[in-house]
Amino acid sequence: MATTITFGVAGMTQESNSFASFPSTLNDFTVERDMEIVSANRGANTEVGGFLQELDCLHVQAVPLLSGWAISAGPIEDSAFDTLMDLLLEKVKGAKLDGLLLALHGSWLSASHASADAELVRRVRKVIGPEIPIVITLDLHANVTPALLSEIQGVVGFRTYPHVDMAETGRKAVRLLYELVTQRVRPHLYWLPIPMLAPPQSAATDLPVLSDLLKRLDSELPADAVLSSSFFCVQPWLDVETVNSSLVVVARTENAEVPAALQSIGAELWNRRNEFHVDWVAPEDLVSRVLAEDSRPVLVSEAFDGTGAGSPGDHPGVLSVLLPHRQELSACLFIVDPEVARRAHELGIGAQFSGNLGASLDSRFASPLRIEACVRYLSDGKFLLKGPVFQGRAVDMGTTAMLEVGGLKVVVASRSTMVIDPELYRSQQVEPAQQDIIAVKSPTLFRPGYASIMKRVIHLDMPGVSQGNLQKVPFARISRPCWPLDEFSWEESSHPVRCFRT
Repeated sequence: MATTITFGVAGMTQESNSFASFPSTLNDFTVERDMEIVSANRGANTEVGGFLQELDCLHVQAVPLLSGWAISAGPIEDSAFDTLMDLLLEKVKGAKLDGLLLALHGSWLSASHASADAELVRRVRKVIGPEIPIVITLDLHANVTPALLSEIQGVVGFRTYPHVDMAETGRKAVRLLYELVTQRVRPHLYWLPIPMLAPPQSAATDLPVLSDLLKRLDSELPADAVLSSSFFCVQPWLDVETVNSSLVVVARTENAEVPAALQSIGAELWNRRNEFHVDWVAPEDLVSRVLAEDSRPVLVSEAFDGTGAGSPGDHPGVLSVLLPHRQELSACLFIVDPEVARRAHELGIGAQFSGNLGASLDSRFASPLRIEACVRYLSDGKFLLKGPVFQGRAVDMGTTAMLEVGGLKVVVASRSTMVIDPELYRSQQVEPAQQDIIAVKSPTLFRPGYASIMKRVIHLDMPGVSQGNLQKVPFARISRPCWPLDEFSWEESSHPVRCFRT
């Protein structure tokens, strides 16, 4: 009788932002254990959902261990990080595994670790020993480091931004780990760091630079030697010493063609860096730009307060610009202000609200707005994402109210969430397609969900925790030179590809 292959399934994903005004805590995390992982992820477009689907297809026994997820925020407190690690290691210690699948982000910081992902894998490796292979998945915005690569046997990164291939990435990781285990492969991992940051607004995989790069990864690497190839366009709000975009290849054996191909692809990326141009619009020009559009709704990106990039979501940016025009323009907007949401629930539907709104969590970049509004809708803030990104994932905004200020419909939440899916507004009785303006606190991830609605995207340039105009970001620790913070010459031939032998 054939021996059953057993793979552990775990994940711990959060993206950090060094410029956030407060740290991430244990309360930020949704943690699932054992079969909770299966019920929460089976059929969902998540990496863990992909793990489970492909393991079923290959008739590999899945051992669900621990899965944690939190919205982007500041570096996690050490005590919270250690608690999560203890929970994970307790599960790993008690499992008999042939391999381990880990869903990570890759740009996770803790108070003491510039790569919390690498520290997680280091601790896991110490527990399971050197022989059990570990394959990880990473977000396309991962900051890949030697400390991470030295502890694993394989890595698969997202191939899409906006991200829609989370489950597919999980399935790829399962197939990679399955080959390592069944064919007893000891792979080589190749890594080429590139000292550049790119604004998420223009660094999308369906736009020319990154789409061309990914095509070259698929066509120019030796197919018989490569198990996985990834490009990581690092999350640009990490103010730690080592921050790079990077190319990573997992090869079955050592292969001299791989470093040469990576250097050539890296050179093209560097030579085309100026194509990552964004048409930034100043606040004083926003209304005129909207009025000049024949087709609406116009989508306005408030990515400087991007809730999926570590910002608190309380910046009243677009609202402050539109408030004087509330009788002539209609719009739907999102803002986090727990106290206003609470007061609205006390007042009740139909009541008049008068008071300050916004800048309640971080007042470094904006001031509260004084508004007079009608309370139009109240809810518990719970809904399911229905768009292509994270489809099926449950969202909880906490106590939520929809306030109406003239033609402006403002969803006021108690908790931050990613503003990427029209269902956020629809769950609060607002139809975004009927507005002149849709405000989203996201640089790019909103595009799949709003593809059938939006007529034009305007990128508003304002200061904030996740400002996309990177030359205005106050970096203090990042290694220099780094583009676009500095203009300098970078020759790929002077930066050899590093190989990690497992």
